[in-house]
Amino acid sequence: MHEGGISTPLVAHWPEGFTPRGTAHAACHVADILPTILEAAGAAYQTEVGGHQIQPLQGESLLGLLQGKDWQREQPIFFEHEGNAAIRLGQFKLVRLHDCPWELYDIEADRTELTDLAGCNPALEKDLIRQYQAWAQAAGVLDWNEALPKLLAAWKMETANG
Repeated sequence: MHEGGISTPLVAHWPEGFTPRGTAHAACHVADILPTILEAAGAAYQTEVGGHQIQPLQGESLLGLLQGKDWQREQPIFFEHEGNAAIRLGQFKLVRLHDCPWELYDIEADRTELTDLAGCNPALEKDLIRQYQAWAQAAGVLDWNEALPKLLAAWKMETANG
């Protein structure tokens, strides 16, 4: 959830869609790839398959960014993996390792997340936690303390380490 584990470059090439240019720095997520492809193809997102509804599309199209336009994310980026969680909104990122307190970072001023600002802006933290919880509920995120025992039983394992 911290920048050292999640920050990855993206190389995109589409001669008919945009011209080569230098590096663009923008907070994006892998969930933005499908909306980008759909916009480039002029296709709509499929909301059901075989009569079954599928989750709403998440992410935002990066096509404008790739075409060199002024682009900024409109919605927060949400993360969850094995009980670890984060929300990135603008320059701020609220992050929590499994069963640990939330940490707050100003990613623009502190890219390496060395200065935890938790407690410095309670209103911002409360709002980010509220947004994260709303997203987690809508996305069907399971509490890791409940999910792990079920997964271990299904995998016939005693611990997550095998």
